[in-house]
Amino acid sequence: MSSRYIITCDAGTTGCKCSVFDLNCHAVCAVKRSYATDYPKPNWAEQDPSVILRAILDGIRELLTQVSPSDIACIGLSGTMNGCIAVDAGGRALYPNIIHSDSRAWREVKQMGQVIDPLDFYRLTGNRLDHHYTLPKILWLRANRPEVYKRTRWWLNTKDYIYAHLTGRVGFTEYSDASLTVALDINKGVWAQDLLKELGVDPGKMPKILKGSDVSGAITRDIAEKTGLLEGTPVALGGGDGACAGRGAGLWAPGSSYCCIGSSAWVGQLTSQPLMDPEMRIFNYLDMDGEVNHTLGTIQTGAAAYDWAVSNLLTGEAQATGADYNRIENMARQVGPGAEGVLFLPTLMGERTPYWDANTRGCLMGFTLYHDQRYVARAVYEGVAFALNTVAEVMAQCGAPLHQTMLIGGGARSGLWPDILANVFGVPTQVHMAPGEATSLGAAMAAGVGVGLFSSFEEAAKMVAARSHHQCNPKQREKYRQVYALYKQIYGCLKPLFDGIAAQEGP
Repeated sequence: MSSRYIITCDAGTTGCKCSVFDLNCHAVCAVKRSYATDYPKPNWAEQDPSVILRAILDGIRELLTQVSPSDIACIGLSGTMNGCIAVDAGGRALYPNIIHSDSRAWREVKQMGQVIDPLDFYRLTGNRLDHHYTLPKILWLRANRPEVYKRTRWWLNTKDYIYAHLTGRVGFTEYSDASLTVALDINKGVWAQDLLKELGVDPGKMPKILKGSDVSGAITRDIAEKTGLLEGTPVALGGGDGACAGRGAGLWAPGSSYCCIGSSAWVGQLTSQPLMDPEMRIFNYLDMDGEVNHTLGTIQTGAAAYDWAVSNLLTGEAQATGADYNRIENMARQVGPGAEGVLFLPTLMGERTPYWDANTRGCLMGFTLYHDQRYVARAVYEGVAFALNTVAEVMAQCGAPLHQTMLIGGGARSGLWPDILANVFGVPTQVHMAPGEATSLGAAMAAGVGVGLFSSFEEAAKMVAARSHHQCNPKQREKYRQVYALYKQIYGCLKPLFDGIAAQEGP
């Protein structure tokens, strides 16, 4: 094949990124387009799918001013997961996308808990019974927007909607997004028909599940005219952003792991089968090919907690500059591990793994008149690392310890976090060759596998390189082991206060 490039379209929460990769998985160029999230009521979060699609088409048009459409081998897609887009048979959205952060469907979750025991639900789907997923949102639409529910032909996720409009093929998804609808039997890789029927949801409205590398779809004449792409250019379904990030981080075999330090942050690991935690603290979704599994634990605020501390405790500036971040990191480096007793609990927006408690609040403690901003800065870096270690600890308890970890996301660009995490995790860490490109790269891998540029996801993921390597320092590791033992006690001690604060705030 003479084509030289793969185009990817990643539809995120705040905007989309359209990128070009060469056949060695190196980013050539990228463009970004922003779009809004609407918050029409408390705890609601919606996006207009047609706005996202227009942003994608506009991004592709701009990319094609830098590369020739004849050099494009294929298109790969990625998007936010566990949303809910109701579409008609032609793919037209009948209601805004109820996105991942929306929590309106809490009543429906209670109703589901009366139909199926929460632990049985976890064993069936690999995920907790929680209002952020797709299936409760479908039930919410049935109860609150019956006219939309009645007219719906397919329930899609973000990248499935984009795929439908690029190719004219409506009603398709792949295994990763199907998993986080929580309507999938994750052990069999098929829709959980019995559960859907018990809930009164028509299984026939769930999209057909294909591999993420499937390239049965191709750019239509209409989209070719709108973007400049060649009609017939193959389009792969790709995957949900989490699955794409994992493959793009270089996960190639079960046991390989990565850590993403973004606004939220998580530890993910490739496993041969779903990893079931009796306490339901971690969650699972199948890989894009449906043959292996991603096990994850997410902390609600990673870099978001750091940014809050920078703005409110360390600079007083709503928009910190790169120089500010460099200064703060240099301050933190002046203090040794443990920040001389200052501890930071970064649960500023409730918490998922390991507590799954919406009432948690942030906490900065242990400071005295002796401590200055340097100690606060160090404690913030360490608090996020400790929170991520609670995820790694759960995985180890379930029989899947970390061995080494690739770091991606904006926080991976830090010169300090990779060393702290190596010492807190107790395993070597690596920083991805392009920390901000992993999700798009995973989508490129799916497309490349589909058209035969790569023989498999494993071959493609092995091409990922690290730009730096960080070893565990035994002395610092021991100090962090002691401090982490104190950190772990904070939540339990403060939970009664967190609950009391939440009660004072009221509904």
